[in-house]
Amino acid sequence: MLTQLPLKRISPIASALPMALLLAACGGDDGPMVYGIGGPGLGAGPQAVECKDYDSNPVMVLPKTITVINNSGGVIYPVIATSKNAVNEWLQGCRRTTDAVPTQFVYKLYVNEGTGLPANSSVTLTLPLYSQLASDRYITWWNGGRVLLADRNDRLSDESATRIGTPDTVTCHASHAACSLTTYASDVQFPENVYAQLSEYTFGDSIIPAGQSLRLLKPENVGYNISYVDHVYMPVAIGLRGNPYIGYSGSVQPLAPFKQSLKNFLASDAGQGWPVYNLNDVKLPGGYNIFAQRSGTLPPKDDVPVKPAQGFPPVLTVQACIDGQCDDEQKAHLHFGQAVQRMQNLWGSCVAWNEDLSPYVTETIACPQDMRERMEVVKQFFIQNHKNYLQLYAAGQCKGSKPEKPEFNFWEAMMHIYGWVPFNEGCGAGANKLADTQIPGWDHGKLQSMYIHELQYNQQQPAVQANPKLTFNPYVKLVHDDLGMNAYAFSVDDAVGFMSELGDGLVFTVGGPQGLENEKQFSYADGFTLNMGPPKGGAPNKAAIKSYGVCAGTMAQCAQDMHQNVFMPDDSEILGFRVGTVAGYPVVVRFTDLDDNVYTVPVMEKFAPCPKEGKFPCERDRIPNAASIMDLANCSVHKGGIDGPLHPNSGRWCAGVSPNEQKEGKQAQVIKNFLTFPVPVDSLP
Repeated sequence: MLTQLPLKRISPIASALPMALLLAACGGDDGPMVYGIGGPGLGAGPQAVECKDYDSNPVMVLPKTITVINNSGGVIYPVIATSKNAVNEWLQGCRRTTDAVPTQFVYKLYVNEGTGLPANSSVTLTLPLYSQLASDRYITWWNGGRVLLADRNDRLSDESATRIGTPDTVTCHASHAACSLTTYASDVQFPENVYAQLSEYTFGDSIIPAGQSLRLLKPENVGYNISYVDHVYMPVAIGLRGNPYIGYSGSVQPLAPFKQSLKNFLASDAGQGWPVYNLNDVKLPGGYNIFAQRSGTLPPKDDVPVKPAQGFPPVLTVQACIDGQCDDEQKAHLHFGQAVQRMQNLWGSCVAWNEDLSPYVTETIACPQDMRERMEVVKQFFIQNHKNYLQLYAAGQCKGSKPEKPEFNFWEAMMHIYGWVPFNEGCGAGANKLADTQIPGWDHGKLQSMYIHELQYNQQQPAVQANPKLTFNPYVKLVHDDLGMNAYAFSVDDAVGFMSELGDGLVFTVGGPQGLENEKQFSYADGFTLNMGPPKGGAPNKAAIKSYGVCAGTMAQCAQDMHQNVFMPDDSEILGFRVGTVAGYPVVVRFTDLDDNVYTVPVMEKFAPCPKEGKFPCERDRIPNAASIMDLANCSVHKGGIDGPLHPNSGRWCAGVSPNEQKEGKQAQVIKNFLTFPVPVDSLP
């Protein structure tokens, strides 16, 4: 059945391309021009913000939107929170300046504060890049934002916060609901013991272009993830606004079965004794938080189910205490059970430690040799990172004269390894990066890939399935297997966690897919990026592709219904685009280059997985179905439009295709599919 995937006129930057290709923004000599997902030519309006482009000409950046759709059957309480930034790189990029422009408060924007969003309703907020409150005070809505979606109103209010007027540049439209906005300035984010699921977003990007010294704001993409790495509480899905080629992240399960799955996990052998937050509903911490928050306490005034007679209520407890089955001592000190104890026993058994492990380890596990070797490598890697940390203190590059973490020991290893975070306490968040740490035979990329696939995902291995005591992290199984989510289950689970894609906003749904532009779950394995080499005479601020479109169907089905409705920026050299999540295969892709040549590329089936063994990247000769991915017989390039004559180099261009898989930059463990073509047809030698 023919399925056309329409898009409004937009000016995209394709996230899958190397950043060096994404250098130029629109500009002009006749005053500010509109630049953003709405496309050139739209009126600037009061929500557009004037910035400077690649050539430091004035340019108007249009707002983006956040839509929350409540499919849960109950009330949802949405709150948006911004972040503090000592250096505001988004304003720096907008203004092309080195001024810090700091943001010193967390700003919290409540939708219908106290009453929330009723079932079967939605709200759309339109957010500018920033709102100016005073000459030196800004709310930057786009950088490091959080969307908190709660199903209870408890503790969402911050008593220390100061209410301010909601800027008139922030607007709200609701369907089947009221839409009242209140804004507060606060010193803190939300506490952990709220009945809510946290998500994170960033609109646009701030980069330093090659050959330049000042930051440049790139407004086209939206970045997003659901913080299941921190905790899991509610089914949230995030989809793009204005880009139905990309499927959703997260979960579209109804609320009740999702929460039942959490209870089932706690009742299972894998999840028995996994910690829970001190709440009257089930909310589970991630694999890092079970260690980092173990000793955390709550204010005595908090209405929580587990309160010891003396001292403060714990942040983390176990379900037995929630159910009233614990004595007072257990209420104060019982923070985990069998599932976590197995993880500690695993580390105490598989590698050697020069310390007394009796406070942490209760059983010796028979550890397979390959697992011993992998865990020892990870331990040695963090030992080296800790040595580097001590050297920073010795060189006077951190606060104070003594390191905050002077020793590498079992407990510190658990927190840093499961968080995959460096030792940098007292030195700043950017200090002592894991990416700069090496040990003999292992650089960061190689070791991180092993850590992910051979350890964090080891529940997929037959030996571990036969002996659950070898499970490295039961939480990964909960997120990916039990709940079926493409979301972070640990901090570097980027293969299915963080997304950065073209879009003019985001859609958040709770408890179902209704309202998403694409109701299919995103997977890199399902789609591909089409790209080609740079044209002769190309430049960072000169377009290479004018427009493209995708039709789900055969050539015959798409013949009368093939549109190019995605328009590239006029002055940015973008050499490809992602076809991320389609209704099914085959699909027909069509695009037009700067010389009005029209390319038609039929893609018959999705990429088969590349064999794990052997060289990487996985080139054409090793992709199992490389020969059948494309229909070369119907691939064509026409001059001057689709009705123009066949280009004399059409066959050569089509035959030059190379299906391949690649790993990219910071997401070195993420494998993505590519159809890579030669240079544009007029640039062929």
